Amino acid sequence: MRLLYVIEHITGTGGLQRILIDKLNYLAEHTAHEIVLMTVWHTNEEPRFPISPAVRRVSLNVPPTLLMLPMAAWRFRREVRKLHPDVTIHFRAVGAFLILTSGWTGPTVMEMHSARQAMNHRWLYPLIEHRIDAIVCLTKGDAGNYPNARHVEVIPNYCNLPADDRKPDYESRHVVWVGRDCPEKNLPRLRRIWAEVEKTHPDWQLDIHHNTSDIIGAYTAGSIFILTSNTEGMPMSLLEAQQCGLPAVAFDCPYGPADILLPGTGYLIPLTINGSERQADEAFIQKLTALMDDAALRRQMGQEAQTAARRYKKQQIMNQWLKLFVEITKF
Repeated sequence: MRLLYVIEHITGTGGLQRILIDKLNYLAEHTAHEIVLMTVWHTNEEPRFPISPAVRRVSLNVPPTLLMLPMAAWRFRREVRKLHPDVTIHFRAVGAFLILTSGWTGPTVMEMHSARQAMNHRWLYPLIEHRIDAIVCLTKGDAGNYPNARHVEVIPNYCNLPADDRKPDYESRHVVWVGRDCPEKNLPRLRRIWAEVEKTHPDWQLDIHHNTSDIIGAYTAGSIFILTSNTEGMPMSLLEAQQCGLPAVAFDCPYGPADILLPGTGYLIPLTINGSERQADEAFIQKLTALMDDAALRRQMGQEAQTAARRYKKQQIMNQWLKLFVEITKF
């Protein structure tokens, strides 16, 4: 089976680029499928994550502006007819545009990595729901946003930190936050909450990590993980923190934390309480400081979190993808 993945570019450092490249490498090296990665925009940048030489790469080399989208559609139509893939997998608004304009009618999947309400050009997505074979969402919550789709599948990201013997020191007085500095992550709210916490716990430290070469070391240097996002596709940092054995306090943003945080692995706080962010912040602080005051509770919840993270092992997630590819070629 020839699987064609179509994305606007692959040069970013976000979770989408990281998990996509890892999936492509796995499929190319561990299955009999032929894997083709097609990028739309022209760029001189190299991918930040290594791509297996077993992955065939095609670039449409379109200048990265909205005015060039008709050129992108024409070049995509030309290349896809040459490749004749068994399944085509698209991402984001550019992918939706190509589905609408290319005329390609082969088996098609739209892979969603952000909550629908947080996407750019949201008007595109209702137009493609009836035209494609499957929409794949990361969470049950986001899957509910596509009621008119022909087929909706929930396939979460897997957690793929390398095997490592390091464990958290549950006596550590460090709280960990990992992520990009962008509006969705809501760093102002994080800092506002911490300003209140450190008034009563001045001996504790908040560790903020945007980029680090030792991600396992970043997690295991702390004993609690926190997440204050407004919205998520599926927070990889929360999955990774669980794999490293950290309990978590997170806001119940759409979507992801509610799927990941099982009872006993941490605390899930509403984004607002009675319409008030301040009340929600107070509830967040109460749960966070309860963990800070109890090392035994941190250890118990952290160990439960590590067990819960086993639901997101690569092999079982990739098996879901392989099953879907077979199924949609029979639709």
